[in-house]
This record gives sequence, C-alpha cells and structure tokens, in this order.
Amino acid sequence: MPTLIAVFVLYVSCIAFVRLRNRAHLNWGRQLTDFSTFMVPFNIPAYLLSRVPLSARTPLSSLPQLRVLQDNWQTIRDEALALYGDGHIAVKTDLPGSSFYKNDRWKSFYLKVYDHELPSARALAPKTLALIEQVPDMNLALFAVLMPGKRLGQHADPFALSLRYSLGLSTPNSERCGLMINGEHYVWRDGDAILFDETYLHAAYNDTQTPRIILMTDIDRPLRLAWVQKLYYRFGRFFNGLFYIDNLDSSRSGVGNRLWGPVTRYKATMRGLKDRNRRLYKSGKLLLYAVLIGLVVNWAL
Repeated sequence: MPTLIAVFVLYVSCIAFVRLRNRAHLNWGRQLTDFSTFMVPFNIPAYLLSRVPLSARTPLSSLPQLRVLQDNWQTIRDEALALYGDGHIAVKTDLPGSSFYKNDRWKSFYLKVYDHELPSARALAPKTLALIEQVPDMNLALFAVLMPGKRLGQHADPFALSLRYSLGLSTPNSERCGLMINGEHYVWRDGDAILFDETYLHAAYNDTQTPRIILMTDIDRPLRLAWVQKLYYRFGRFFNGLFYIDNLDSSRSGVGNRLWGPVTRYKATMRGLKDRNRRLYKSGKLLLYAVLIGLVVNWAL
C-alpha cells in the first residue's frame, strides 16, 4: 500500500506541475495519459540545472553559436528548396511520429541524428550539413514542411534535455502561418529564427496556400553540471538512435522503427474504430486504462 500511495502522489504531482507551468493546457482526458506527464521526474534535473531561462521562449542571445545558421540562411534555403522540388522532403510512414504526417500535412528530410550517419543528407544537403556541424551541441536537425491549409495540434515534447531552434527558410511571411507556444503566437518570416522550450505546449498552423519550409533543430540545453549533461546526452543519443532513418535508404534504420510496427498498426486500428463508432472507441479506451491501472495496483500490493 505505501508503494501504491507513493506512485499516486508522484503521478498527481506530475500533473500539477504540468498544469501550473503552462498557460495553455491539454484537455484533462489527454493530460492524464500524455507522455509528457510521465516524463516530469526525468526532466526536473534539467530544469533545476538549466543555465538558460526556463521561460517558454529562450532569447537567441543565450546560445550565440546558433548565429552561423541565421547568417547563412539563404544558403540553407536554397538546398531546402532544391530538395523540396525534387520530392526528397517527403511524408514518412515508418516513424513513431508518423501521426504528424497524416493527411500529407507534414513532410521532412533528416539532416542529423546525433552521430548516426545519414548518407542522403551528406550527399544532397552538404552545405547545410557543414553549417550544422559548426554548431556545438546540436544533435538533431531536419528540413520540415507544413503544407498549405494544414495544422499540427497542441503537443509537448517529452524531454527537457534540449531546446528547439527553428529557422524560417521559405515561408508565407503571413500572420496566418506561425507557431502557438504556451498560448503566444509566433509568425514565420524568411530568415527569422526562434528558440524555445519544446516541453511547453506548442502548435503549428499554416492557413495560407503556400508551403512553410523551415530548418528545425534540437540543441542541448546547457546545464550547470557536466556529468548530468553527459548523462542526458547519452540518453538522447540512445533514444533517437532507436528511431533514426535515412531519407532514401530505409534499410538504414534504428531498431525501434521495426519494433514500433505493432504499435503503429494498433493506432491505425483505433483511429479506424474511432471514425466508425466513437462510443465503442471511448469504451475500449476506458477499459484499456482500467486494465493498466489494475496491473499497477496489483504490482504495488
């Protein structure tokens, strides 16, 4: 019983932390099961030891090493447009985040995933990759396209070990295309950049007829203790290594992509059930949660 009480208190504390920290919120049903809720204990050391502000948006001046990307944004833009024109920035169907790609709303081309080699990036975007490799502690980078008339709903990335740096390349330059970060709007402009904490709720929208093409990257959050920084780096390298994939050669893929297949099929089945019979879908979901809670209670007792 003490174990069960401790687990319950920790769970409630995680929910309270997320709800108090964000001005914008998920609905309660989703918050109770969102991955970001369960990752709060993992993220607390990163927040406590952070050498940059804990606000939703981080001043670009906090990480001056990023300046080389903004200074060369037109070079990066030209490679991105060439890739987009050739169809290489595309929908991915074999990644855990594939729900981003539904309805052809999101397309991507991966440039860097820690030190995992991506031959297609080196061959097709050599100038951009050379610039990225000049930025210390940048471990993830991709070209990302949000298609005309499309949106990504509110979500929070689960890990606070990094900050999200995004650079506008070819955008609608319109108030109707931007980000919503913790309830505040950011409008995309060509050559402009933003740095923010991706564990805050954020959403993307493109209510224009023009594709929005950006460079999207994750850079290590600078911490006060080097050994904690190293531990987070090793975790990030391991986790992202499970799910990396080359843009053109799908045989060069992390083991997590293959193991994720049954989960992807389960999600597709549940989405189909939701479309056909919403009441049955909700009942099945509640039953699944009840079984999981029962297993936790049985384990704790």
